[in-house]
Amino acid sequence: MTRDRPVSVLDASDLPTVVFGPRSTLWWGVMGIMTIEGMMFAIMAVSYYYLRGTAQMWPPSGVVHPGVGITTLSLAVLLASMAPAYLAARAISREDLRGARNWFAVTVLFGIAALVLRAMVLDRLTFLWNSHAYGSLIWTTAGLHITHIFTGTVENILFVILLHRGPVEDKHLLDARLNSFYWYFVALSWVPFYVIFWLDPALLALRSAALP
Repeated sequence: MTRDRPVSVLDASDLPTVVFGPRSTLWWGVMGIMTIEGMMFAIMAVSYYYLRGTAQMWPPSGVVHPGVGITTLSLAVLLASMAPAYLAARAISREDLRGARNWFAVTVLFGIAALVLRAMVLDRLTFLWNSHAYGSLIWTTAGLHITHIFTGTVENILFVILLHRGPVEDKHLLDARLNSFYWYFVALSWVPFYVIFWLDPALLALRSAALP
């Protein structure tokens, strides 16, 4: 005959239902996404230098710089968009829903401006994606990054609507804060390509006087 052993009971009622940072599994999921997408961008950068090292003429004939001014402005808008995204995350930490909504709305405006400027840059390119390997690389990389800007902007719009209409749960606050974190990645990931693509000395030598 065996005696019943006492059952230990753990009171978890005081534990938070949502946590921020590395304690959250969703945080690790977003980190994994950024790692995968970062590797994709790294492959594009390596491909650029591989093509550059094997090409007899770089850039190919007919390529003209789209304009230092507009390419720099496009990057500057992206980097500036990190400020309202950061302030939105800070507001979320304070559970200031109105402040978070307003800063997300500002981030949306920056995202739309970034998309318009990127479209203007692509419109100034003197080659297409099927013109040569150089064109394929530039258009593919820019297209991938535009997709990131677009989807990030749509997500920010959805958070503006959610924070306005509600109901807002703790899990939504975690999602919104991580979306701000992901936006930093979207903005910063274009910095190396701005340097690689638009500050290439060989391309800078082909600037057109008509393009700012």
